[in-house]
Amino acid sequence: MKNIFSKAIVRTPAHNLGHGLTEAGLGCPDMELTHVQHRNYIKYFESKGIAVTVLDAVEDFPDSVFVEDTAVMIPIDGGVAAFLTCPGAKSRRGEVERIKPVLASTADEIFQMEGDGLMEGGDILLMGNIFFVGIDSRTNYAGFEQFEKVARKFGYKCVPVPFDNGMPHLKTELSTLDDETLIMSNRFSMRDEFSGYRRMVVPTGEEYAANCLYMGNCLLAPAGFPASAEMLDKNGFSPDYIDMSEFRKMDGGLTCLSLRW
Repeated sequence: MKNIFSKAIVRTPAHNLGHGLTEAGLGCPDMELTHVQHRNYIKYFESKGIAVTVLDAVEDFPDSVFVEDTAVMIPIDGGVAAFLTCPGAKSRRGEVERIKPVLASTADEIFQMEGDGLMEGGDILLMGNIFFVGIDSRTNYAGFEQFEKVARKFGYKCVPVPFDNGMPHLKTELSTLDDETLIMSNRFSMRDEFSGYRRMVVPTGEEYAANCLYMGNCLLAPAGFPASAEMLDKNGFSPDYIDMSEFRKMDGGLTCLSLRW
């Protein structure tokens, strides 16, 4: 099952983005440059024929630009189902209620996490008809079980990927390059869960480059990581590159800035 995206939802960065959650240690983002980078991200999508819905900033939630964490979009026959999450980061849980009416009017079916289930979209990696689900401080097994029940309804398999808390999300250092290839940091290079795929490992010190955005007919990668760019080129990949310096300061990457289907 090839996942080619034609629609996306993004949210304008809040002015207080620098007050959000981060362990990067790279300082506060330059907000003028942040907005430039966000507009460039939108322009890239539009240049590929993807219809982008741009939501207003939500100043009550500094991390709300990372809209992917609020829901998981599940491609279904002729449309999309939306699974609303419950972020493991308590400060972000109100973001889900802000995205809910948007998805209720967009998705063909909508589901929502209940009880003690926790999940953030940054922990969910779709590869064909398999959802890999990171199990960490942001997403727990109770959340995995609820999501798996919904995903199975639409013919998807779910695979849990537990890891220690050395990074915010599974996709921080793991993403897809095409329908058969994963790009990852050393942390995941020997994991049995990914044994059936071609695996490319970014050089030490360039772990941020492992968060790429494959959209079925195009590939976007973060700029500024020359060794990783050389590796991609030598292996037949020709991604487009975009500067993500300000979002990196807030532990954000290419995938977490949008909901796509």
